[in-house]
Amino acid sequence: MTWSNNYSGSLSDDCGLTGSATVIFTATDACGNASTSSGTFTIQDTTDPIFTSELPENISVSCDAIPVPQELTGSDSCSSQITITTNDDIVENEGACIGQFTILRTWTITDSCGNDQSYTQTISVYDNTAPTLVTPLSTQVDANCSEIPAKPQLEFADNCSGVDPNIVYTETTTIISIYQYVIVRNWIVKDNCGNEASFSQTINVSVSEPFDAIPYRICKNETIDLFTLLDDDLPTNGTWVEVNTSGTLSGSIFNPSDLEYGYYTIQYIVSVENNPCPFIYEIYINVANCDVLAECEITVYNAVSPNGDGLNEVFLIDGITCYPNNTVEIYNRWGVNVYKAGGYNNGSVSFDGLSQNKLTVGNDKLPGDTYFYILKYSDAQNNSFEKTGYLYIKY
Repeated sequence: MTWSNNYSGSLSDDCGLTGSATVIFTATDACGNASTSSGTFTIQDTTDPIFTSELPENISVSCDAIPVPQELTGSDSCSSQITITTNDDIVENEGACIGQFTILRTWTITDSCGNDQSYTQTISVYDNTAPTLVTPLSTQVDANCSEIPAKPQLEFADNCSGVDPNIVYTETTTIISIYQYVIVRNWIVKDNCGNEASFSQTINVSVSEPFDAIPYRICKNETIDLFTLLDDDLPTNGTWVEVNTSGTLSGSIFNPSDLEYGYYTIQYIVSVENNPCPFIYEIYINVANCDVLAECEITVYNAVSPNGDGLNEVFLIDGITCYPNNTVEIYNRWGVNVYKAGGYNNGSVSFDGLSQNKLTVGNDKLPGDTYFYILKYSDAQNNSFEKTGYLYIKY
């Protein structure tokens, strides 16, 4: 007896060719008698494909450093054709800022028969980076009080959550001396996740030298209201400051009774609204011994203000007329002689800020600066004397 069938070979273990086939089997004996039976055969792919590469672990990353999806590989027991897709689901964390959230990153591998499996990686995203400054900013600035730079308009940027528009700006001023103060500008900036940064600018402000210098001689037993030495149109709400004395002032009243004979400086400072530069006036007071020959005591006033207002127009030397045999020499800071005269008398022979040296720079009018004087004189007995010191020209 022999067996035969009508199977045509239409089934395959390849997924695309799987399916069902009905096969008729025939049994035939030696006499040609035959009997048949049939059977249905079905091949199915029910096995999921698998990932063959290492799967990424769960991670935490900054919001500006989220990685791109990793490329994975896989295989299938039946099909030679597989596909791998990636999908990101963003999960907002309730109550958190825009820069803090969770990414559920899912890779799905599928064979050509539709069998698939998935793997999900959890990426926790955070924002802990403060905003940064975009605009250039000079952190240290030196400026005169009349040239203080305006407050700069700064721009800031953030890596992912955005800059909070409520920027906190403060400005503080610290007085170092009457000739110097410091302005500190500070900006506090936050992003929408509360990360904070601070940026500052320090301006070292210098104040100009005194506008005027007034020499005045006073006896030790006298007092004076210093306002009488100033122009009448000056405001009276300024501040009197003792530079090298203590306790000699009561308001504007100067009382030298407890001072030694010599030279003292008093300053009058006036702050003007909307003007960062104060007006400063200095009075150089010579506390003198007026009991003996005051008219012939040599007193050199070390300030000249030849600005045409009728005050301190010439270099004044009290008592010089008692010693007509005299010479006065004045030098600038570079040692150039700018004035020399004999028979100095505070009148027809006097120094009024004009240079006698044609080699000095510019015109005859000397600039406001510090100079050095040499005074030589002889008395009636032909005894020689000499005084030297600094002379200030201020306009």
